[in-house]
Amino acid sequence: MLRVAFVDQTGSESGGAQESFALLLRHLPEWIEPEVILFHEGAFAHRLRAAGLPVGIFTIPSAIDAGKRERVSLRGIASVPASVLELSGRLEELRVNVVYTHTVKAHFLGAPAARLAGIPCVMHFRDILEGVASMALRTVASHCSKERIAISRAVADTYRLTSTHVILNPVDPSASAAQGDRAQAAARLELPPTQAPTIGIVGRINRWKGQDRFLRIARRVLDRLDARFLIVGSAIFRDHDFATNLLHSARDLGLGDTVRFVPWLHDVNDAYALLDLNCICSQREPFGRTCIEAAAHGVPTVCFADAGAAEIIENGLNGVVVGAGDEERFALAICELLRSPQRLSVMKQNARKLVDLCLPARHASAVAGVLAQAAA
Repeated sequence: MLRVAFVDQTGSESGGAQESFALLLRHLPEWIEPEVILFHEGAFAHRLRAAGLPVGIFTIPSAIDAGKRERVSLRGIASVPASVLELSGRLEELRVNVVYTHTVKAHFLGAPAARLAGIPCVMHFRDILEGVASMALRTVASHCSKERIAISRAVADTYRLTSTHVILNPVDPSASAAQGDRAQAAARLELPPTQAPTIGIVGRINRWKGQDRFLRIARRVLDRLDARFLIVGSAIFRDHDFATNLLHSARDLGLGDTVRFVPWLHDVNDAYALLDLNCICSQREPFGRTCIEAAAHGVPTVCFADAGAAEIIENGLNGVVVGAGDEERFALAICELLRSPQRLSVMKQNARKLVDLCLPARHASAVAGVLAQAAA
């Protein structure tokens, strides 16, 4: 048996990172014995316990908790050493063979704590940080981890560290079986039925996710053909003001009822059941989980070339990749597909095959191999 401490920063809210984390924990091989450490109590922690996982809470100082990657306080930095020392003691008590850190705050606290306790650490990179934050994470990783995992080549190239394994995020394949009737899905989401094609963007509302780009692209598409657009998600962790700005932008662009805002869904199957096309409009999206989630429903994705999804999509076969930041070409790609039903139908069939790249058991086996390698 290999005892592994899995450290994540949130126990309250779940986004795409936590969905991947939960799938990993649920599909670990039997020879790995997990001990989960979260920095918060809450719905996500309860969900993991309900799945039979041992979950402990390590409470971090409010100064660290309130810090964001774009805004780190001196008080938060000053609180780190004591937290690292305390977490190191917790890891020693658990008698684990390996520490696995997941998400940014878990890296900055968990990896040094593992080093202090003399326990090998595996850091799972999910984010593309910039500037000082990127340099700091690279420094911590190089000194405090034995192996690294990146969710895409774009993420791995950001930190340029040896012993970095690219392992794609897992997606639950049962999503495709859960696809229901489009009219019923619209009714459950309280959306009026429409004969127009539906294009959507799914995920947390953050500035870097590009929902504002999506609105501008929607305006360009509507200048050429009829369509409906869905923005599915909420500002969970930050950028609540940006969510308000999007409402104003939709009005200023004259989009009216052609754009609908759907709050955060823990089960996104109904959203994908409505879509003809999925969009990833992020700036340097690390992976693009929605690309695979949509593919499970036979929905192809259009994305920019600097997105992690561009590494997965075969352009023109199971989705479309356009030049980074080229909103006009993005809109044209949508219009070309919607005007070619036969081509879109073939692309939908091809998109379903992408799910095989991200099966949870395949993902967990690959991660387990890295954990064993670090332990050795």
